[in-house]
Amino acid sequence: MSSKIFTSGPLWENGISLIRIGTGILIIMFGKELFDEAMMDDYTKFLTDVGMPAPRSMLTLAKLIELIGGVLLVVGLFTRIVVVPLMATMLTIIWYMSEGNFFNGGTASTFFLLFLALLFLGSGTFSLDYVFFDKSKNESQ
Repeated sequence: MSSKIFTSGPLWENGISLIRIGTGILIIMFGKELFDEAMMDDYTKFLTDVGMPAPRSMLTLAKLIELIGGVLLVVGLFTRIVVVPLMATMLTIIWYMSEGNFFNGGTASTFFLLFLALLFLGSGTFSLDYVFFDKSKNESQ
């Protein structure tokens, strides 16, 4: 056991799949706010106050990215592609809500780092990415 703990290798090869699924579920919760008119109105007012151009349109776009991106993360489809707009969304949130201070960005900064990890590590074997794009390659070798 200590040989696994004191190495740089993964403790469990499929752990990234759990991180991806959990992150996807969490970001879906934020994306669902698209259907809460009162919350959307509050966010729009805030974004108007901080000077974001076209605040309602940008907010709707961000919530759609969170919702659709979260679903794609849960099933593990196009993971490396979908995290890019999610990362851009988180950086925009950090820019407007934390005045560009990444270390004061709270949840948005945490999500950004999770998406960055998924960009580098991929979706794992419990994913549609693996089924559609990797499984056949691995079987032919």
